[in-house]
This record gives sequence, structure tokens and C-alpha cells, in this order.
Amino acid sequence: MGVALFGDPTTVDLDHRVLIGIMFLAGVTGICSTIENLVIGTSILMVAASLACTAAGLLGYWAARRTKKPARLKVAGFLFFLALLIFSWITQAGTNGTIGYYFILLGSFAMVLFKGAGKLVSLLVTVATVMALLLLEHHFPTAMLLHASAWERFADVATALPLCLFMSATIIHMVHREYQREKAAKDEALRLMTNEKERVETAMQEKQRLLAVVSHDIANALTVLQGEISLTRFATGSDRPTHALDLDRMSYACTNIEEIIGSVRLMEALEQGRITYRAKAVDLAAVFEYAEVIFGKRLAERRMHLIFPQLTDEIRFVMAEPRILANQVFGNLLSNAIRFSYPDSTIAISVARQGNEATIGVADHGVGMPPDLLANLFDLDAHTTRAGTDGEPGTGFGLRTVKHFVELFGGQLQISSRAEALYPEDHGTTVTIRLPCGNS
Repeated sequence: MGVALFGDPTTVDLDHRVLIGIMFLAGVTGICSTIENLVIGTSILMVAASLACTAAGLLGYWAARRTKKPARLKVAGFLFFLALLIFSWITQAGTNGTIGYYFILLGSFAMVLFKGAGKLVSLLVTVATVMALLLLEHHFPTAMLLHASAWERFADVATALPLCLFMSATIIHMVHREYQREKAAKDEALRLMTNEKERVETAMQEKQRLLAVVSHDIANALTVLQGEISLTRFATGSDRPTHALDLDRMSYACTNIEEIIGSVRLMEALEQGRITYRAKAVDLAAVFEYAEVIFGKRLAERRMHLIFPQLTDEIRFVMAEPRILANQVFGNLLSNAIRFSYPDSTIAISVARQGNEATIGVADHGVGMPPDLLANLFDLDAHTTRAGTDGEPGTGFGLRTVKHFVELFGGQLQISSRAEALYPEDHGTTVTIRLPCGNS
């Protein structure tokens, strides 16, 4: 008695499924009763009653599977089986006959399918009908159509009693089973809702923490701007010339704010579906050329050099979004490497292939990161902002942005670092990203 017979618990409510089951059972017991009556040779009226039960059950089952308003079918089914009870009482020997399964059907309608006032009314109607039939049989016994012989009555009762027991047990089992299915479906829905609620709460907490980090980093950049502006005003008032370094620091702070806001907006747009991400084969040669143009001035000012690998067709293409890979991912990695490296140093870019993934490494020989900072690098509650080797203010947001987008591309981010304080002869940071390989 599964989904195929009574309907799917996710789309058909419990009362509707029980109605379908009762109608199905009425049809099955009607068939059994008809066979019984034909075998023992009862009257044509008894056969007609069992055939009517069969037809009503099967038609009711068909209608219940298709109706969108089962309440009307409940009332119609109840009234029909009530009429069938009256007819069978008279044609099947009254209290001497076998009409038990009609009581079971009517009781199921009254106790299981009807709710509230409907339950009380249906029970009262059933009781009143039975009382009326008892009075009719008592005062007019000749109105009852008796069995033709004692053997016929015995055979009828002997076969009908097991049928009634089977019917009762089946209805109890069916109702219990459907309640269990309903409970399981509700438990599963509750589990999914709980998981979704936890996911939303976690996302909201992450957004709140992210907002706190972003606000803090923007505040740092604004502090630099305000300080430099105050010094410039003081210098103007005291005939102190404005240094180009002051303007560079203000410009750098503005760039930091712009990068933070741009990254947050891009991540939010992707999450909300305003921007559709489509992975495509990205040429790393073009990404590296773009980086040389964008960071050329900063590298020249600090007399730093980039070392790029020779790209073969096997490692040249990766699956990503070109603009995000060039700006938010590789641009952030290169910006960090420049910020935390010393003048006259080199930054080495490497590309290799491992299976179906390309590994892109950005290695510097800068100040590195101590173990405690490296361990909490992506913890929004941890303070990870540091100034660069030339005093440039950091945002603390760059590597988090890189990690977010690399994972969006189906890749991984790995970081290894040796702090200068612990390894004075061999220090620096290597950031490696793994991305799916692409084809040209």
C-alpha cells in the first residue's frame, strides 16, 4: 500500500490518502463478497448489494485519486454506504445476516475522515439508522429477506466474518501506515527547513562579520586619508611643502577603499544572481600581461621584478571567469606580494599541472606571516590587517576575496609562509591556487 495506490505524502494530504484507501478497500471487499454470494448461491438481491459495494468502492477510488475536493466525495461516499446498509439489512436477513463490513465502512468515514461537527453528525446518523432498522425488523420481521436454508446462512456467516476481520485489520494498518508516512514526510520537511534556517543564519552571521571587517578596513583607510589631509593642511598653514609621498599614501588609501567596495559588490551580485557566472577557458598569458601593465608602475617605483614561467599549451588555460581571475584573484595575490616584499626583490610566478588541475603559485621573499596569523587568516573574528614593508595600510580583505572566488571556480587555495622573525635567512610567502584546466 504505497505511493502507487494511495498517493504521494508530499503532494496528497493525509485525509485525502485515507479516503483513497478506504474506497480501494471497499472495492476489494465488494469483489470478495460478490464471489462469496455467487459461490454459496444467495439471492440475486444479495449479489446486487455486493456488486453495488464493489462499483461504489472502485468508482470512489478512481474519483478520489483525481478530485481536488475530497470533502464532497466523503459526504457522497458516506451517504451511499448508509443507503447500502439499509438495502443490505433488508435483503441479507437483517441481524441474522452478514452486514458487518458496512458498519466498518461507515465507522471509518465517521471516525477517521470527518472532523469536528461532521464526525458527531455522521455518528448520530449511523446510530439513528441502525436503531430504525432494528425497530423495523422487530415490528415487521417478514420485511427481511431471509436465507433460503440454514446451510446458506452458515456459509454466508463463515465466509463474511473473516472478511470483516481482514477489513478491520487492513483499515487499522492502512491508517497507521499513512500516519507514519505523514510523520516521516513532515520530519523530512522539518529537517530541510532546519538545515535551510541554519544555512541562512550562518550566511547572515558571515555577512555581519564581513560587514564588520569591511567597515573596519574602510575606517583604517579613511584614517590614513584624514591624517594625510590634516598634515597637508598644517603644512599649507606653516609654509611646509606638500610631499609627493603624502599624496601617494592618500591615493593608496583611496585605492584600498575602492578595491574593498568593488569586491564586496561583486560577491553580493554573484550570490543574489544579478551577475551570472559562466566558467570559460582563460588564457593565463593574457592574465600575466594584464598584471604587468597594471602593476608596472608600482613595481618600477620599488625596483621589483616579476618572473613569469614559460607557458605551454598543456598549462596555459584554466576554467574561470576572465575578469574576476585577472582582477580579484591574481591582482590581489600580486598586490599582497608587492606590499609585503622589500624593494629590489623578485616575485616568482609558477604554473604546473597536476592531473586535471593547474596550480598557479605566487612566491615572494617578503616579511612572511607568523604561525598564529597564518592559522587565523580566514577567521573574520581574527585581526589579520598588517601594514606593508613601506608602511602601506592593508585591508585584511584581499585573501578572503581570493578564496571566495577560487572556490567559486571549483578550485582550492593554499598558503605557506615563513616569518622573517623566525627565519631571517629564508622567509616569504607562497600562495598557490588550484583551478580546473581548460582547453584553448
